Amino acid sequence: MADAYKVCLVGPSNVGKSYLCRLLADTPGPPGYETTAGCRIQELERQVGSERVNVQVWDCSGDERYHGCLPALASGVNGLMLVYNPEKDDQESELERWYQAFASAGMGNLVTSLVRILAIKTSPGAPRKDYGMHGKLKRLHHTTVCLPPNPSEAKEGTAIAAQELDRLLEAIIVRKKEKEEQNIVDNSEY
Repeated sequence: MADAYKVCLVGPSNVGKSYLCRLLADTPGPPGYETTAGCRIQELERQVGSERVNVQVWDCSGDERYHGCLPALASGVNGLMLVYNPEKDDQESELERWYQAFASAGMGNLVTSLVRILAIKTSPGAPRKDYGMHGKLKRLHHTTVCLPPNPSEAKEGTAIAAQELDRLLEAIIVRKKEKEEQNIVDNSEY
């Protein structure tokens, strides 16, 4: 896939990052939880405004033993989706560590418009509570989706997650155009 935008999905283990990738790509996968070893790359084609864009979604393992790979994962990244399960306690501090790791490992241009937080619930009937962030990440865009284990029941949540990916891609495209325009201005002779 030529000239693809790179978006990394990161967060704690066993929150649904791989499942989300399979749903976005509309590819069947094995039933149940499957641990990601390091990273899986899912290539997608998306319609963003009037542009057809290619995107590589890097499904990064939440396992601590792969944190040494962060510089390689962060290299050339255009956008970041922090993913967690709001039905599990104390994941905000882990998301903050992922955010800081990407900010220091190569995504120094990590501006808030290039980061999204996605809370993945698995139970439609789960009690509603405030799933927003309360610490350092509270200024980031945050969305909650419901992705039940049965893919046929996850269509609405998948559509919302796809909209979030598209909004992130829109921000990436705007940022890229701004940089290109700035380069033209910087390199022009007056």
